[in-house]
Amino acid sequence: MFRIPNFYQDEVSFQEGWNTMKRHGRGDTLEGMEAMNRCWEEHCASGNEDDEFFENYEYEVNAYNAVFSNMQPMFA
Repeated sequence: MFRIPNFYQDEVSFQEGWNTMKRHGRGDTLEGMEAMNRCWEEHCASGNEDDEFFENYEYEVNAYNAVFSNMQPMFA
């Protein structure tokens, strides 16, 4: 899960999150989530401010967290 600063946090339903991650993954929700992880890793390697990342990916990180938190019990 992403630790999203309060300013960028938003309540997202599971279905909204699923659809957003599916679009981000070009039809594949898991690929969308993996792509967000890659974006975060690239951001961390760049040394840029976190606000810049969350400004650009505000909807995607909230969607990621909604999907992750709802799917997590299946893998516990």
